[in-house]
Amino acid sequence: MKQLLIIFAAGFFMVSCKSTKNNTVATETATEETVDRSLNTSKTENKQAVALLANSHYSLFNDFNTLEIKADIDYIDKNMNQSPTADIQIQKNKQILITVRALFGVTVAKVYLTPERASYYEITGSHYDGDYAFIEKFLGTKVNYENVENLLLGKAFYNLESNDYTQTKNNELELKLNQFLMRLVFGNKNEIASTEVTQDKSADKLLIQYPSYQLSNNLFLPKEINIHAMQKDQIQIKIDYRRVSVNPSIDFRYKIPNNSKPIKI
Repeated sequence: MKQLLIIFAAGFFMVSCKSTKNNTVATETATEETVDRSLNTSKTENKQAVALLANSHYSLFNDFNTLEIKADIDYIDKNMNQSPTADIQIQKNKQILITVRALFGVTVAKVYLTPERASYYEITGSHYDGDYAFIEKFLGTKVNYENVENLLLGKAFYNLESNDYTQTKNNELELKLNQFLMRLVFGNKNEIASTEVTQDKSADKLLIQYPSYQLSNNLFLPKEINIHAMQKDQIQIKIDYRRVSVNPSIDFRYKIPNNSKPIKI
């Protein structure tokens, strides 16, 4: 369950090696191999092409204040096969509360995220309450609140306008992040169809797919999110947004049980 919570909270970069640079600063330039596959365009032409794709991508998403999502989850690894449900509550740019429920709607865990705080607890008696260090340690790269919100909303994980992407095909972009290479594939409406992350000198790979999207009160959102971490121990997660409510009144109530023991990072 701990892995499920961390992946659900971050959902990205399921690779094992540490990264040393924050994703909010400029990324490394593309490798020669990436440049060779950049449609032989100049840097200016590439920048213009990426800007057009970014504008089309972000124009899909209308504004909102709050979201409440009822989701079904299928989680499979070498040790378990679970199918919990989850309530995902989002106040845009401010907070996310994820409540994981087992059979008969019993709450088994909660994840609470803000730009400054990352916290979760399990009813089995353990919790973490601090910053994003627990996600970064597990995933091996810097992660912040905006990245998590983007993942859940179906937006590009790292901002298309402030990072050094290279267009490799009309519907594909690549971004070099230290020892990671991220490839974005866009669909017919310039929605994210898939995000693939590979690590230098490693067979480790993470594939995040968005098989379908939906319109809820004129808000463009994923319908399904499939996460496949291909490492020595493979993990597969399927998230189905079963019901979406736009701008409901939400009580972001989160309190760690008194008898819960802190997890050391």
